[in-house]
Amino acid sequence: MTFGGVAGAVALGAGYMIFTEKDQIETAKTQVAALRQDIAKARDTVRTTPEIERDVIVLREISDRIREILPNTKDLTNVVRDFQEYSKEAGVATSGFRPSQTNSARGQQTGAFEKVAYQLTLEADTFQFLDFLNRIETHSRFMAASSFKISAATRKSLETDGIANHRIQMEVETYKYVPRQGEADEVKIAGYERKRDLLAGEINRRRQALTLETFRYRGPRGRRDPLIDPRVPARVDDPNAWTVQRQMEEVTELISRMEEAQKYWEASNAAESVLERMVQRSELEKILAMLGDDLNRIEKESRISYKPAEKRLSIGVVEPLQELRLALKQSQAIAGPTLVELQTVGDRMVKHIDLGEFDLALDAYKALADSLDLVKGDKEREELADWLRQLAEDSTTLRDFELIQLKIGGYAIIENRDPVIIIDGTRRSVGDPVLAHPDLIVHDVRPNEVDFVFRGAVLTRDF
Repeated sequence: MTFGGVAGAVALGAGYMIFTEKDQIETAKTQVAALRQDIAKARDTVRTTPEIERDVIVLREISDRIREILPNTKDLTNVVRDFQEYSKEAGVATSGFRPSQTNSARGQQTGAFEKVAYQLTLEADTFQFLDFLNRIETHSRFMAASSFKISAATRKSLETDGIANHRIQMEVETYKYVPRQGEADEVKIAGYERKRDLLAGEINRRRQALTLETFRYRGPRGRRDPLIDPRVPARVDDPNAWTVQRQMEEVTELISRMEEAQKYWEASNAAESVLERMVQRSELEKILAMLGDDLNRIEKESRISYKPAEKRLSIGVVEPLQELRLALKQSQAIAGPTLVELQTVGDRMVKHIDLGEFDLALDAYKALADSLDLVKGDKEREELADWLRQLAEDSTTLRDFELIQLKIGGYAIIENRDPVIIIDGTRRSVGDPVLAHPDLIVHDVRPNEVDFVFRGAVLTRDF
C-alpha cells in the first residue's frame, strides 16, 4: 500500500471516530438537560413538601368536624326526617317535598362532596316560616336556604282562617360526603405528632371557622304579619276592646297555654303508673280551669273584636279546649287502668323477662298491681290483667330460681336407667328433691344441663 493510501485510511478512520464522538456528546447533552429538569422538579418538590404536609395535617385534624357538619348518604335520611319534625314544631303545613334537579349528578362531582338540594312547598304565616327557616339554618349539619318565593295570603283568608297561610316555595341545600372510588391510601408523614403539635394554633383556628354563629329567633312577639295589609289601624271600633297588638299578644299567649294543656294530656296518657297519671291530670285540670276563666272574662268584657284574633282564638283555644274537656270527661268514666296502659306494662314486662331482668319486670307490674281489681266486669281488660298477674308470677319464680346457689358435681347417664347427678355433694336422681331446697326437684339430666321442677315450672340450670 502506498503512503497516500495509508494516509487516506487514517483520515477516514479519524473522521468516523469524530462523527461517533459527536453523537455521543449530543446524547450526553440531552441526558444532562433531562437530569437538570428532574433536579429542578425535585427541588420544587422539596421546597413545597413542608407546605403540602402542613395543609394535609390541618385537613386531617379537622376532617372529623367536616364530617359532623356534612351528612353522608345515610345521614340524609335523618335530614329529611328533621324537615318533617321542624315543620310540626313551627306549625308549618308541608304540601310538597322533593329532591331538586340541581343536585350534583353522579360522576360529575369533582371532589368528595356532592351537592344535594330539596324543594319544599309550605303553607304558613310569616312568623311560622321564619321559625321553620331558623330551625333549618341552626341545624347541626350544614344546611342553607338558597332561595324562596312567597305568595302572600289575602286579607280575606286571614279573617276567615285566623292566620295568614302564605304559600311558600323554597330550596334548601346541603352537601353530602361521598368518598371517591379508588382513592389512594393515606400517606404517612414522618414526625406527624410533632408537626401536628406545632400546628395546634392553626388547627384550632380552622376548627373555629367551621363553627357558625347562630341567631336565636324569638317569635312574633305580638307583631302583625308584615305580608298582610300593614295599614290595619292600631285600635278597633269597639272602645272596650284591646288594641290590635294587645289582642294578638293575648291570643298568642292563650294558644301557648292550650298547647301546654295538650302536652299534659299526652303525658297523662303515656304515664306508666296510676299515680303519675293522676298527677298529670291534676295539673291539666288546673290549666283548663284557668283557661276557662280567662276565656269567660275576655268574652264578658268584649276584649277581642279584631277578626283575625277572634278566628285564631276560636281555632287555637276555644275548640281544642272543648275537645280536651270532653276527652277528659270520657276517660274519667273508666275505672282502673286503660287497655293501652295494661298492654304497655305487659309488653315492658315481657321485654325485661326476655333480658333476664326479673326485678325490673316486677317493678313495672307494681305500677298497676293495686288497681287491677278495678277492671272487673270489663272482659277485655280482665284478660290483660290476668296476663300481667301471670307475668308477675313467672318473674318471681325465675328470679327466685336464679338466686338458688347449687354446687353440681359429676353425673352419670346410662341407657335404660335414670340418670344420676351429684348436687351439693349428694347423689340425686330423677324425681329426687334437692336436700337444701325441698321445692326443687330433679326432672332430667343431660350433658352439662339439668332440669328442675320449681313451683310447677320446668327450669334448666347449666353447669
